Amino acid sequence: MTSTEPGAATGPGAAAPGVPSGGGPHPDREWLLPAEIQALVGAYRNSVQADLLLRSAGYPSWAVPAGAVTMGEYWAQVSAQLEAGVMAGGRVRILSAAATTYRFQPVFAAAAGPPQASSESPDRRDGGGADRPSERLRVMLLGAEPARLGATRAGAELREVLREAGDRLDVRAYAAATAAELDTIRTELPHVLHLACHGEEDAFVLEDESGEAHRLAAVDLAETLKLAAEHRGHRLRAMVLRSCGSERVAARFSPYADVVVAHQGDLSGECSVLFASLFYRELAACSHPPTATGIRAAARFAAQDTVNRADMCRTVKTGLIILPETV
Repeated sequence: MTSTEPGAATGPGAAAPGVPSGGGPHPDREWLLPAEIQALVGAYRNSVQADLLLRSAGYPSWAVPAGAVTMGEYWAQVSAQLEAGVMAGGRVRILSAAATTYRFQPVFAAAAGPPQASSESPDRRDGGGADRPSERLRVMLLGAEPARLGATRAGAELREVLREAGDRLDVRAYAAATAAELDTIRTELPHVLHLACHGEEDAFVLEDESGEAHRLAAVDLAETLKLAAEHRGHRLRAMVLRSCGSERVAARFSPYADVVVAHQGDLSGECSVLFASLFYRELAACSHPPTATGIRAAARFAAQDTVNRADMCRTVKTGLIILPETV
């Protein structure tokens, strides 16, 4: 989709067709302001990314826009639905959800309000200090389906993970992920880094700004994690590689992650979606952020549960790679 100037935002005297504007917004019926629509258009480049944001904010699935030609039209439709009362406090909830990913975007930050003291734990501020026992597991998902390379079901995988995580896990999902998303590793300091994308030899295939393939060498991703370890004192609890042939590069990440979950050989998109859903269901069920042993167990449980539900996905279990091989 091509972004356009979002001049269709609803507001007093500018309601969408069929949506009464009345004399002003009800407290639960606030529309998106033009500057907010513009910020959303800039941050969420396609409907897959925007759909994930709306889901994370609790927006009703039946009201998600369909058929919008541009992202400006997409967010104008959301604005009209908010003014019609589709979601209580929807404007703030959507912008606050956006602020969790784009923490320094001023429009999102203003809507979200001042950060709570608990959100800036020592390890988030300067990379030092241990995680507090009550802290939610932070998961960073990068999904990519570049043009002309075939579907990976990455968008479906991200949606399922968000659904299973609920409010038990702190999930930051990036659909149509580009290499630029890797910059946030050193600010968000995720516990789990999850890639859902194509794999080619010793590289992962993300997207560029045009939706075309961008090949990221595994050695460069490993170097990114090495820098986070050296300069932020941060080590991953788990690296999850849901791409074909990821066993070829999995060992590169063991120095920077307590557990590496990968796959040997070809990986079906549908089976990967099912495995991811069950894996994060297990992690969300943990009473505290899981240890390396708990993460390993969750991967094994998820692989077996995947086979129990779909025998066609048996290679999810037989091809499961978990490093280190011994505890």
